[in-house]
Amino acid sequence: MTTTVMGTPTPDDAVRTRLLSGSVDLDAAVSVWQLANTARGKVPDEKRRTRVRTKLTETGALPLVAVQAGEVVGMALAEPGRDEDGVGAPLPYLCHISMVFVHPDHWGRRIGERLLDTIAEHAARHGHLVLQLWTGQANHRAQRLYRRAGFRPTGRTTYLPTGQPIVHLTRTIAPASR
Repeated sequence: MTTTVMGTPTPDDAVRTRLLSGSVDLDAAVSVWQLANTARGKVPDEKRRTRVRTKLTETGALPLVAVQAGEVVGMALAEPGRDEDGVGAPLPYLCHISMVFVHPDHWGRRIGERLLDTIAEHAARHGHLVLQLWTGQANHRAQRLYRRAGFRPTGRTTYLPTGQPIVHLTRTIAPASR
């Protein structure tokens, strides 16, 4: 059940981002991912759910959750960027964002931006200079989110095995001061 907050926000109403921690967070993150996809008309099958669970727990992954009043309302995953669109050698300057999903009841509340900002802060602390991602060419909601968060299209387009076109976006970040 989702509670709508009215009136003056309290500290418990604030959305916080943090690293995914433990099986409860993992289950909640996968649930947010599934609900967001289903709301967009893309109901994931068990194979996809298993793949997402695996990716969220891989070594080198940066899995994040957005939490409000103890409830996971968003999730994101960043991982080391690799050459050759993910199949080549790691590129130390590059951070790849593979997932950003928000529970549909919380869409439009800038939770995705909060998750992207947390990824950018982490990436800067680890010496990355560029964030990159791919998103569906027809996913206008996601493209608006990424543009608001400072991402720009590179002009590159490729196709998923399903034939769906996806577009490439990047954002340059300043290295964290040491």
